[in-house]
Amino acid sequence: MYNELLRKEHKLAVIGLGYVGLPIALEFARKIDVIGFDINAKRVEMMKNGIDPSCELDKEAFEGCQISFTDSLEELKEARFFVVAVPTPVDEHNVPDLTPVLKASETIGKVIKKGDYVVFESTVYPGCTEEDCLPVIEKFPD
Repeated sequence: MYNELLRKEHKLAVIGLGYVGLPIALEFARKIDVIGFDINAKRVEMMKNGIDPSCELDKEAFEGCQISFTDSLEELKEARFFVVAVPTPVDEHNVPDLTPVLKASETIGKVIKKGDYVVFESTVYPGCTEEDCLPVIEKFPD
């Protein structure tokens, strides 16, 4: 898969373009074709115009990158490698709110194909991807 990504035969998608996901997406996009996916259409439009909604990156960070920003599941289907970079907030008892991770898993379940790869960059507890995320991804038919 690595060489196929480098040869631009496949695309990588970063799901969640906040202060972690956007820099990751832009760095990958210096070498390979990237789809930057976020559920917030307003944020997507800002990034299409070279503006970081988190105000962490300058406009120059977007230069020289082969990236398309979208909130469309149809465009996301073009990817073969997915990196999930959504937040995992904790409550006052330090219990993680898995809602963003589970919603991202649902999104992946709607677009994933046999042979695709998924990496969770989000901070989760041991076993979370296998016990919580994978069943969500698998519940959607091919």
